[in-house]
Amino acid sequence: MLPYHAVSAVTALMMFQSQVRYLNPRWSPDGRRLMYEANADNPRRLDLYVMNADGGAPTRLREDARNGSWSPDGAFVLFASPADGDLDVYVMKADGSDVRQLTNTPEMDYQPAWSPDGRRIVFVSIPAGGGQKHDVHMMNADGSGRAPVMQTPDAEEMAPNFGPGGRQIAFYSNRDGNWEVYVANADGSGARRMTEDPGNDLGPSFAPDGRSIAFTSTRSGAPRMYRMGADGTGATQLGEHAGTTMSWARDGQRIAYVAQVDGSVGIFVMNQDGTGARRVTPIPPPQVVTNKLGTLKWLAGCWERRAGTRVTLEMWMPPEGELMLGASRTVVSGVTREFEQLRLQARGDTITYTAIPSGQRETAFKSTQFSDSAFTVENLAHDFPQRIIYQRRGTDSLLARIEGPGQNGATRGVDFPMRRVGCGG
Repeated sequence: MLPYHAVSAVTALMMFQSQVRYLNPRWSPDGRRLMYEANADNPRRLDLYVMNADGGAPTRLREDARNGSWSPDGAFVLFASPADGDLDVYVMKADGSDVRQLTNTPEMDYQPAWSPDGRRIVFVSIPAGGGQKHDVHMMNADGSGRAPVMQTPDAEEMAPNFGPGGRQIAFYSNRDGNWEVYVANADGSGARRMTEDPGNDLGPSFAPDGRSIAFTSTRSGAPRMYRMGADGTGATQLGEHAGTTMSWARDGQRIAYVAQVDGSVGIFVMNQDGTGARRVTPIPPPQVVTNKLGTLKWLAGCWERRAGTRVTLEMWMPPEGELMLGASRTVVSGVTREFEQLRLQARGDTITYTAIPSGQRETAFKSTQFSDSAFTVENLAHDFPQRIIYQRRGTDSLLARIEGPGQNGATRGVDFPMRRVGCGG
């Protein structure tokens, strides 16, 4: 049961469903290797890996780590990890040894990136109690001299990265109401909006020669990859894949990205003009489709929760054709406050729970636990909730629960006890 909640635009692009989830491929400076994060060893945890550029010899560098970034000389790797309770920025040698913590504050710090000279690090910081506010900070390579460079009230600034020469920073933000690509001076001044489209423009990355910027956009409906001039003109689509989290090789001739093709997610490499796309991570083995939804027949019908003048009604159709359709509506004192469309769908050996809250984009969650009396679905890329749980309690009652990150790294949970009611109005 997903409450009325603003859905992050970047999360809306990461609804890929797969046994293994890949994110954020990054080229080594010599172009021979790719670093990335995946949940290959634990479906509930992202780890940092490195592999050859052709996909060979994948090796785990660090458990519970994400947002990897090579130093310009390839000797060190920046990453973010919740190892200390909340997200902080760390650095280690490129072989995974000699780990050092660079930030240790009440803020949540992540998405670090080196400056081209290796002397500075730019990263995103969420103030303690800041909700959806995301600021851009800068510090020296040893973690000293930390200072904010962009603080926009009630806005999110995401994925900052330096342009060639280190004089500019590309990032995306909803500071003007919609997710758009921006470029600012390295000190945060002079921010310029580079895109203007009703779709969401995300994840900008300067080409190594500084003449163009690659980014992801939903301007055509589904997420697609684009390239535009460094002045924001001449945006053209790259390839046909629904790709995200792009990374340029230093030679400027290749781009690595994540995409879902033929039903499975993987890391791909294409030429800088969008041609020659090829998968470099393995295709998972075919899954046997089973009638998982048949065990959820007990969920079909109408369920109600009353709390004072607030009444929530959730309705589910019986499972048929590997699909259950549902809807939810919340009325307070006779006025509709929230509503959403819901669906449960069997995909291979998993169940996907998709919610479309009123006025928001859809969000998908994948099952991690499943039985004839309960199920749990997760989307760890989502802000809140990241986990949804339904538990059957007897014939005529159930407990729905949502969970996600709370203050200081703790888990925050909200319970929704409901009882079965007639659907006749």
